[in-house]
Amino acid sequence: MSAYILLIAMLVAPLLLGVFSRVATPHLFLSLLAGELLERYFKEDAELALSTVVRNESVLQWLGFAILVIPMVLTAIFLRRTIGKNKTLLHMLPLVITGVVFAAFALPLLPESVQAQVTSTHYGNMLNDSINFIVGVMIFLQLVALWLFNRGSDKHGKKK
Repeated sequence: MSAYILLIAMLVAPLLLGVFSRVATPHLFLSLLAGELLERYFKEDAELALSTVVRNESVLQWLGFAILVIPMVLTAIFLRRTIGKNKTLLHMLPLVITGVVFAAFALPLLPESVQAQVTSTHYGNMLNDSINFIVGVMIFLQLVALWLFNRGSDKHGKKK
């Protein structure tokens, strides 16, 4: 049961973060991708630096997950209210897409015991088996949403 709760929390976290802080979804999605890159390239250095201060191994197991999450949280804080209340509904589908990508990125970063618990569920196993496909399709859909929703206005008033 706790595996389903964790899986749902990973899927819904970006949605809640985006809705309550009213951050434009492309900003939140870009910060998720930045967090993934930071985790990929700097996790080992951060573990080395943190291991000199923290002796608890369980804290170090969650470091990759924390590195993934921190850019999204900071984006939500610094860019809050970048969309109006009336446009929040338009961002729901892209936020759901961001949640799926976040879950796909976060699942391999969880400690092995938690990861095994989540992948033992039907939906967790589906997520784990199709991470590459999910990330590819969801990034494509996010780009389409970016292209459609963030078009500038072509109406420029001519001054006489």
